[in-house]
Amino acid sequence: MASVNSLDGMSITTATGNELLISLDGINYSRELSTDSLDQLIKDVKLTDVTSLDGIHFSRGGYHTDETVIANNHYVSFEIWLQTDRNEHEIYLIENVSSLITFDTTSSGTYVVSQGVTWKPSFNFINGPSVTDIVEKNQVDTYYGSEAIRISFQEIIDEENLLDTRTFEDLRTLIYDPSENPERGYGVSFGAYSYFLMCSQVPLATPTELQDAKYHLTTFDPDNPYRALDDESLIATLQPSDAISNHGKTLYRGKVIVNIWIEGWDADAFNSILSDRIKIQLKFKAAKSSSLYE
Repeated sequence: MASVNSLDGMSITTATGNELLISLDGINYSRELSTDSLDQLIKDVKLTDVTSLDGIHFSRGGYHTDETVIANNHYVSFEIWLQTDRNEHEIYLIENVSSLITFDTTSSGTYVVSQGVTWKPSFNFINGPSVTDIVEKNQVDTYYGSEAIRISFQEIIDEENLLDTRTFEDLRTLIYDPSENPERGYGVSFGAYSYFLMCSQVPLATPTELQDAKYHLTTFDPDNPYRALDDESLIATLQPSDAISNHGKTLYRGKVIVNIWIEGWDADAFNSILSDRIKIQLKFKAAKSSSLYE
């Protein structure tokens, strides 16, 4: 139902200071991964509408469920390593500032923004969430690919770390909708789905199982920035390793797969975003889980 031409710049930013470091190979760590360091991974990716319930397994969905979905062809996928020598070992995605910037500006924090595409539909359709929210035929408006993005974080075992003895059941997976708009989330009957039905005149059932996505990022104690007040965007728990930091402390490490895709069952996955360009930045922070304070 939708695709996006390319990712025009992606950077991954960690929290300020040298407390949390990030790596693409598990060897060379830094505070920040620049666009250039990710360029070889994503430069030829053209996002196509796919769908995933768990952020791990992907399919085309709809009438295309038999089509094979390929990582870094239909969606972006890459691995990151994280490490710290602090006492706080839980890693959170933090600070969604998408509403504060435009495609041509930047800011510290997590954001997903796009240029937007001007489009006029060929049919009337319900854009929702109310049935009275009608977009008329030939009504010109701007539509944004960034509204249909999903990002998942799949914690995996770091096989190079012999002290990481967890089982699969101990690992965490998180799906985040950076639009933070659950009303226009997964499998709704308006928006792109309504327009698809008007165009095709062919019935298509909405999903019976819902995607377990998060719509908010974790907040922190104003008196203690390393104390999480909730675990909404907890993506990983770093494990002790046999490596020692320059300060003589144990280094805690973790490995995560990051997946980024256009969710075909999102209300904003219109064909009109075919030529949109998207810019993404992710910011992480090490802190103590809220559960440790209970």
